[in-house]
Amino acid sequence: MAEIEYSADEDEFIAVVGMAGRFPGAVDVDEFWRNLAAGLDTIDREPARIIPGGAADGGDQEYVPARGRLDAAEWFDAEYFGYSAREAFLIDPQHRVFLETAVAALENAGQDPDRFPGSIGVYGGSTETQYAQALRAQQDRLPGLTEDEILLGTAPDFLTARTAERLGLRGPAVAVQAACATALVAVHTAGRALLAGDCDLALAGGVAVHVPPKKIAWTGGDGTLAPDGTCRTFDARGAGTVASNGVGVVVLKRFSDALADGDHIRAVLRGSAVTNDGAHRIGFGAPSVEGQAAAVRDAQVAAGTDARTITYIEAHGTATPLGDPIEMAALTTAFRADTEDTGFCAIGSVKTNIGHADAAAGAAGLIKTLLALEHGQIPPSLHFAEPNPQIDFTSSPFRVATELTAWEPCGPTRRAGVSSFAVGGVNAHLVLEEAPARAAEESDRTAQLLVFSARTTSALQAGVDRLSAHLAEYPGLPAADVAWTLQQGRREHEYRAFAVAGEDGLQELVPVVAVGPARRRPVVLLFPGQPGPAEAWRLHASEPALRRAFTTCLDAVDPELAALVRKVARGGAWPADPAVRDVYVFALEYSLAALWHRWGVRPAEVSGTGVGALVAATVAGAFEPADALRLVVANARAGQFDEVPEVTARPLTVPVVLGGEGRRYDAGAVVSAERWAREAREADRDGATAHLLADHERILLQVGFGSALVDAAREHESFTPAHTALAAFPERELNGADALETLYAALGRLWAEGTAVDWAGVHDGERRAKLPLPGYAFERLPYLVRHPADGTTETAWTPGAPALPASGSPDPFAEVGADTGAGQPAEVEEPAPTGVGPADGTPLAFVLRLFGQALGLDDIEPDESFFDLGGDSLIGAKLLAEIREAYPVDIKARSLFLTPTAAGIADLIERQLVTPLAFVLRLFGQALGLDDIEPDESFFDLGGDSLIGAKLLAEIREAYPVDIKARSLFLTPTAAGIADLIERQLADGGNQHSTDKESR
Repeated sequence: MAEIEYSADEDEFIAVVGMAGRFPGAVDVDEFWRNLAAGLDTIDREPARIIPGGAADGGDQEYVPARGRLDAAEWFDAEYFGYSAREAFLIDPQHRVFLETAVAALENAGQDPDRFPGSIGVYGGSTETQYAQALRAQQDRLPGLTEDEILLGTAPDFLTARTAERLGLRGPAVAVQAACATALVAVHTAGRALLAGDCDLALAGGVAVHVPPKKIAWTGGDGTLAPDGTCRTFDARGAGTVASNGVGVVVLKRFSDALADGDHIRAVLRGSAVTNDGAHRIGFGAPSVEGQAAAVRDAQVAAGTDARTITYIEAHGTATPLGDPIEMAALTTAFRADTEDTGFCAIGSVKTNIGHADAAAGAAGLIKTLLALEHGQIPPSLHFAEPNPQIDFTSSPFRVATELTAWEPCGPTRRAGVSSFAVGGVNAHLVLEEAPARAAEESDRTAQLLVFSARTTSALQAGVDRLSAHLAEYPGLPAADVAWTLQQGRREHEYRAFAVAGEDGLQELVPVVAVGPARRRPVVLLFPGQPGPAEAWRLHASEPALRRAFTTCLDAVDPELAALVRKVARGGAWPADPAVRDVYVFALEYSLAALWHRWGVRPAEVSGTGVGALVAATVAGAFEPADALRLVVANARAGQFDEVPEVTARPLTVPVVLGGEGRRYDAGAVVSAERWAREAREADRDGATAHLLADHERILLQVGFGSALVDAAREHESFTPAHTALAAFPERELNGADALETLYAALGRLWAEGTAVDWAGVHDGERRAKLPLPGYAFERLPYLVRHPADGTTETAWTPGAPALPASGSPDPFAEVGADTGAGQPAEVEEPAPTGVGPADGTPLAFVLRLFGQALGLDDIEPDESFFDLGGDSLIGAKLLAEIREAYPVDIKARSLFLTPTAAGIADLIERQLVTPLAFVLRLFGQALGLDDIEPDESFFDLGGDSLIGAKLLAEIREAYPVDIKARSLFLTPTAAGIADLIERQLADGGNQHSTDKESR
């Protein structure tokens, strides 16, 4: 990054704040850069073949079919985007890839659409594929499929609209179609929209994905396809390009906004231009020097840069005999408007690495250049040995980059140009500049709270693992900025975990995983009225909200008393005056309440004991701190409230629960000063505890020191595992521990349970910055409809993918990615008793025999994969039907995909054959390491915890077509109770809502 001073015209610049992409040989942009820096060619090539008469002179032509492939492009996390399996199958794979890449780009930028304060636009385009034809060809096997569904799922018009709808983007959604220049035109259009105020953040990019890969046929010696399957840009042997696949998306923001918001700026887009070649060319498909030169020069002028300061050009570079010389002539013309210097500007083309990615080609070149700017290195352009004789490099400003070199700027900063030119005459050019240096701001806080969330527990664990690996690879990342990015720059999903980073930094994180999905629950603040250790004074230095509230309290008492309280707070000895103790307790608990308020925690109710009762009254709006402190001092020095100071109580703004009478006073009620005086003397808490526990949705949070109030709640007869009771400063944890770490543990637990947190308040007084961190761990499954002409078998589905049911099935997607029945399939009229099956032995023997019959093999090992042995999804569907005929079980097609061995399928059969109670008892025993468990013993009393419980419920969902919620484990924590829920859901058709209904 460079030390750059910007003037007023920076308002015309655009910041690139995030990016994501997938290219041949690279699952993300990090791997993409490693490949580029290493000079790797990631094209797939087939053996050479002879094309009789295929040469330009009519002779035979040797041709190497080659293509850049995108691995597993048909795999998609449909559940993340809320799609059913049927819907996922009907969406063109390239649209699905673009969706996931858009999410990855937003996360790379640290932008959560749900909380972004402005509008977010999306600009992008795709290529033409044959997926619509495949759907039409299989229409007889897809009952109910309409032409509208095919159109909406595959037409390029709906690429960006779908992205906006699924990601919740409220700005413009513009489909851009400009052939090979699509992605760069999308970036140009998005930049203009940002400057015009059409949106405040924009996604821009392109995608070109053919699944299955497009057949590569020799098109003749027209100079389009390279006969040797190698793209040799600017080389004398360059004879054409190589077709490829890819996707790239960048996130753009007005430069001034990005600076103000602390975004991680990857580079600055200073200017861009789009032109057309018009009529002055030899044909519609031919390029023109004038049109390309105009695009380059217009972009330079818009950027306000001298061409001499641009020291790298990412060229379109298709390696065609006509295209390369025209492109070089156009670039030279544009640069000569500013300089006559030669050889100062490196040039290259990413097509030599990955081929021509069609609508995503410009995105590939742009992302390559962004990465080069960040790393300060220019990667090599491959396959260049001898210059094309029609290009005069010696008298031009350019030299081909043939090895990885340090990028030396001309002036204070590195600048680059990126070109993308399309058949039909569209020319796009961008001028980029490296990002300005950003000074790291240290944090005064002694701890940081890291938060994680996902749509499933397994994705949550994968996300935690990804981040841990990233932090190990980059140990110097500022912990506060890592925390801020995770807190503010990620969507908040249902399943959550958190970790507190303290003195050990980010290397020894121990995440705490919440049980079950998060949901909003009312929080009750409890004030114990007890003094705490001096560790709390550290919060005075780091937390402005606490400091302000503490000062407010001390300003309300006489200076001598205030000085004594301040001395005690810093760890000094306690004086004889009891008022010092009580004022200190009030000031500290009131200040802690102010801190929780700054963190976004809004109490649904408050309650307290002793001095804590008056803190509760103040938090509830009954008193100003000064009036409450008059009561506190009078009580402490008189020993009683016989003479209550003249204080007028105001209507409550927050409901309160008084322990003396176990009564709740709603907002708007007025509780007299005399009643508060009595409450401060009451020692009986049972009435308040019973009221607070009447609703197990409440979260009880003891704000002051110790855990007496929450301990009393836990010991109360009404307390159940479904309740949540937290102590912000438990004595057993605060003993010598850092106060902020302890508070963050409680805050993390609240957030994991579903409480909204104001993360800006958590970082109050500091200006934090976003960092690029690993994104969401998608859990993909393959969804692909093949055209009958593409396959070599009778199935129209990808072998190994979720099965297409046999023709005539009422729901062609019934077996794919979703539960459709409970217990027994419809065709089994009288289920056999549990344990009854075929007469020839165990489930394993039966499944091995089925595998052999289906695949025509005599000897199959239990651990051999059905698909490796030659099975496909259609055969698999028939095999599962036979299993259902033989056993009263319902093994899903997804299970065959996940456990494709005979041993695995047999194990699933055996799990479903045992009674639910026997199965759950066995699970309890395995999970807890116990041999003998009674049906009515509590899982938690036996030593279970939330993490073990989450795994146990996952195994139940794997074995049965049910969805037992984590909440149910708390409400009915016995094997008998869980087994009963399983049986109810099976009887209810696997209805996942039955559990919630019962628990209510």
